[in-house]
Amino acid sequence: MFLRYQQVSRIIELVKPKTIVEVGTWNGDHALIMAKTALRHQTAVHYWGFDLFEGASESIDIQEFNFRSHTKLEEVKEKLEKFQRSNKGFTFNLIKGNTRQTIRANINASWPDPKTQKEHILGEADLSYIDGGHSIETIQSDYNQLKNSKTIVLDDYYTPDENGNCPTTKKVGCNQLLTNIDHFILPACDRLNSGGVIQMAATGKNFMRKLSLEHKKIEKSSQKFTRTVVTSFSPLGYYSYGKRFIEQFARFWPKKVKLIIYLEAPLPIKTTEQIEPRMFSKICPEIIEFKARHMNNAKANGFVDGKTKNYRYDAVKFCHKVYALTHCALSTPSEKLYWIDADTIFFKPITNAFLNQILPKGYYTSYLGRRDKHSETGFMGFDLQHNSNIEFMEFWKNIYDQDMIFDLPEWHDCFVYDELRKYFEAKCAVKSFDIRKIAEERATKRFKSLKKEDIPDTESLKDTYERVVKYYKENIEDKIKKNNNILISAHGNSIRSLCKFLFKLDEKQITKLEIPTGNPMMIAFDKNGKISNCLYLDKERAQDLIVF
Repeated sequence: MFLRYQQVSRIIELVKPKTIVEVGTWNGDHALIMAKTALRHQTAVHYWGFDLFEGASESIDIQEFNFRSHTKLEEVKEKLEKFQRSNKGFTFNLIKGNTRQTIRANINASWPDPKTQKEHILGEADLSYIDGGHSIETIQSDYNQLKNSKTIVLDDYYTPDENGNCPTTKKVGCNQLLTNIDHFILPACDRLNSGGVIQMAATGKNFMRKLSLEHKKIEKSSQKFTRTVVTSFSPLGYYSYGKRFIEQFARFWPKKVKLIIYLEAPLPIKTTEQIEPRMFSKICPEIIEFKARHMNNAKANGFVDGKTKNYRYDAVKFCHKVYALTHCALSTPSEKLYWIDADTIFFKPITNAFLNQILPKGYYTSYLGRRDKHSETGFMGFDLQHNSNIEFMEFWKNIYDQDMIFDLPEWHDCFVYDELRKYFEAKCAVKSFDIRKIAEERATKRFKSLKKEDIPDTESLKDTYERVVKYYKENIEDKIKKNNNILISAHGNSIRSLCKFLFKLDEKQITKLEIPTGNPMMIAFDKNGKISNCLYLDKERAQDLIVF
């Protein structure tokens, strides 16, 4: 259900209302979401909410096809008053009773804009959201009274599911109402337990005009760029690798592919027709709000145990990728969208044929899969024209907006993407493409003619041990005995082999020895060349050596 509701927030972003009417306030949660979104664009917002509240009866629920429990007016009032105390620009009125009578009785109610002192009439509200009674008669009555609103959103638009099941639109829903009204069906939908699909519809002169302008903008822009690459980096990331990424993009990518970069702070990136920097703070307030909520939350920043940082739970760090990607996918006119981590290096020109290969026709998303581990989301591809795109991206974004990410076993973007991808594969039969298959097919084709005896042997751990120990005895041991300080930098297995030799570890002990990354080990020897002491410079990030 929240997917459909999320679309109302997107409409609010488009039309920027000062006055909102909601028919079907229920528990007030959706009222707060709408008000919060509107206040991003207006200094003052007034809300009128209509509902039966506790005045509903069983007979009315049957008549109106209501299946939700009812909330007391005072409970909703307390919730809105609490929001009002921290948002001074918000005011509201709650009206209890049957909307066939209550809307008519309050149609000329007004709200004085505190900035302009202009009286805003309820019956001419900037946005009216109709989701009260579900019978045709009540929906028709609610619409007739609010039809002069600049933008109108109606829930309960029904369409058949894949089996042809659908509620009878002769009794419920807004389908018949919209027959002779210029309208737009919003794409996100939910399946009904009884069969069928429920969506929302939007109409109103202001909305249809705004929608037309957006479509014209999209059409104009899409003529130039059919593919878009999106990435993001911090100021430090820009000087470390982002600048190189931009330079290589301009050099190796087709001129008809656009690059959009989401930034936390202004950087010296020149805006061109092909390269567009975007500031999070100006266009995506949701990420600012998410980071503000969890800035001081150690767990949300990866410190689950309070001491050691674990990337698997660093939701704050990885939210940048998700917000950049979802915002770009929902706001950018393009056919295909590719996320690429900005520390990626390009070695040769990227061709359109290659781009078609890594996101084939008929697939919604592509990714780099890894066996027995989460996907590598340094690259992801999406078909923005796929009928599940909006629902997928809204769902992904909402996982962060509603803090649902903290209900998942892991909080990094790779895990969330995999879970969401698998959910849509099962729910909507969405097809995903693992680009690892391309490499495997190439390898199979390249080496299939090789004979087994022509394939060189690989190095085992035993081979590594023998090689490392031999080198140590021939090149290092005498220097240590002469009181020289030696710095050794090597891969983990080489270090592990050396530890096995120096500390005389057996086969069982060496398998338990962990070699921490980037944590120097200092070993002291006495005058006889025997180990006198050993420690890691960062003790908190390392296990003690087994020998000590």
